[in-house]
Amino acid sequence: MDMNRSDKCVAILGAGKIGRGVVGLLFSRAGYRLYLYDMYMEGMRQLEAQGYYEARVTDGHDVDERYRIDDFSIVDSSGDEEIVELLRDVDIAACCVYEGAFASIAHVVARAIETRVASGCERDLNVLLCVNALGAPAKVSGLIRSELDDVGAAYFDAHVGVCQVMVLAAGIPSEAGANPWQVVVSANPGLEIDADAWKGEQLAVEGIVYATGAQGLIYRKVYCGNMRHAMAGFMGSVSGLEYICDCHRDPWIRSNIVGAFEEAHAAVLQEYDYDADEDAEWVDFITAKLDADVRDPVERVIAKMDEKLSRENRFVGPALMCLDHGIVPFYLARGIAYGLVCLAGERDVELEDTAAVRAFAKEVCGLTDDDWILLDLIVKQFADIARR
Repeated sequence: MDMNRSDKCVAILGAGKIGRGVVGLLFSRAGYRLYLYDMYMEGMRQLEAQGYYEARVTDGHDVDERYRIDDFSIVDSSGDEEIVELLRDVDIAACCVYEGAFASIAHVVARAIETRVASGCERDLNVLLCVNALGAPAKVSGLIRSELDDVGAAYFDAHVGVCQVMVLAAGIPSEAGANPWQVVVSANPGLEIDADAWKGEQLAVEGIVYATGAQGLIYRKVYCGNMRHAMAGFMGSVSGLEYICDCHRDPWIRSNIVGAFEEAHAAVLQEYDYDADEDAEWVDFITAKLDADVRDPVERVIAKMDEKLSRENRFVGPALMCLDHGIVPFYLARGIAYGLVCLAGERDVELEDTAAVRAFAKEVCGLTDDDWILLDLIVKQFADIARR
């Protein structure tokens, strides 16, 4: 590995829009060298040959910033040797992958820990989980520990931080004709890192902040912010709209997604403790996104509908939390119903009567007869959509 340990560097596992466009941009601007690891090795070699990529930051209005990033190296993903060697030497590894890749990531981290132990390395390694997967740190930590012996586990406890990260930006498709390796992200990109899990001295990087109570923060992000985004996509798809900014401008859609946001936000405020000033600032930040003019395709936003509609995810999760705290999830149920309409269309499923809708909701959302209140709300909202 062509790396001097005294250099500022970061390993980025998953070199897509979040990996290169948010994490890569923030660290590159702070003078870090990027080490990009991605299973799409053919594409990584093409990027390596090009020698640079452009990161564009935009809100569709006044903000349109472009950065050329060329201080990076490609890590060979055809085997584990190079990534294990890299993780032996770096102090920061940002994992920008889906949950399905957790096991493979944990495996190479565990092997790197073994090499650190063998070499007597006493430096800390922080693994940043830049993913909207609830409970991710516990899952990844468990997978890593399962591959370690007692000595490795002791090193893991002392020197490895597995940190939930809230990614405060979205990846957006580039415009037609742009360089194929350009990445576009929404304005004011940032990362919130779990301060409680972090090992060692905190980073001083513009756009990166540390926060306590990360579990509450990731639930707020997924149940409020990501939910609202997906609901706009579901409703926009049914209405034949192409971009999320078009959905936000539609008065009917906007009123519904704001209603769902307020329900979910009220529930998470009951469930978790937040600093009032920080929460108000976050709400302002997320609300401002409704007026951005970013051309984020509806089709992209509603991808993996069955996952978004699953029991622990961004609709059913906050709806059930609402019921636990005496809040009627009227608008959240409407979001679920719109999602079921979209999913039924994708699967070519006919939902001709109430029984069929109820059965489909139970299958997709993981609901049972004990969840009858939410099921009744979903069925009524589905009927309202059909009348419209």
